[in-house]
Amino acid sequence: MPGAFVKENKKMLAKTALLKTNEGMLWEVKIARETSDYFICKGDWPRFVVHHMLELGDMLIFYLVDKSTFHVVPYSKKPCTNIRHLEDLSSSEEEEKNTEFGTSRGCKKVKTEPKALSDTNFSKELHQSRIDRMSKAIKEIAFKKQQIQKPFEKGDEVEVASQEDGLIGSYYTATIISPIGSYLYRVKYKTLFSDDESVPLEDVVTASKVRPVPPDQRKILSENNFRLYDVVDVFANDGWWFGFINGIVGEELYVYFPTTADNIAYPPDVLRLHQEWSNGKWIFPPEQGIFN
Repeated sequence: MPGAFVKENKKMLAKTALLKTNEGMLWEVKIARETSDYFICKGDWPRFVVHHMLELGDMLIFYLVDKSTFHVVPYSKKPCTNIRHLEDLSSSEEEEKNTEFGTSRGCKKVKTEPKALSDTNFSKELHQSRIDRMSKAIKEIAFKKQQIQKPFEKGDEVEVASQEDGLIGSYYTATIISPIGSYLYRVKYKTLFSDDESVPLEDVVTASKVRPVPPDQRKILSENNFRLYDVVDVFANDGWWFGFINGIVGEELYVYFPTTADNIAYPPDVLRLHQEWSNGKWIFPPEQGIFN
């Protein structure tokens, strides 16, 4: 990526970027810096290359359409067609920003239609009914305040739930710096940094946004694979995002996020089963009949 482009669009870029192609697929990649050069790499980039059968010498056009979201157009095969497509894309930039891409999720995702199931006996009607019920329940959980019965102390590891527009349903790990009265905490985030990325971001948050860090699930997940309709959190763009699995295609799990109406494929290693802190203990919402 040209350094001048990065400098000019610094506020529009994050460490994680999303690539969108004409076929409607989404790919999460990393933006890495090496000396003064910037590269798109890691994450889904190797799979992106294989899927599009890219070879040395092939050219791609990366069109920045939203925060860390690029519309990628292959240029090497049919340059004239792609030039016309890019012109059409440029002329309708504002329309796309207000509709297809939106601003609901910042640099995490863009709006897409849920993928069809690859291996299920449920009818489309039953599947959609299940999605509607689960979406309603997840929205209710995501918008509610955290249930905390004892105050946190300096040094406690916590997760902070965001209640900002476009970020509802996300959780960020942090450390308590100090309590402020009975209802506020100063926290230092572990994955969020200042604008120049030199120091971890600090913030003052209300007690209703803070919860303990959920227990390690590696043993649970090593014994049980993820299944259709599992309620999960996905680690992406420096935080955990709340949704559920609504499709499985090969090794990819399609996760639907009701608070932003987005549907994206992820590998299993960035997912965890969602848990809620209730009455002093962690619970799995489906076991409480919340999604029945």
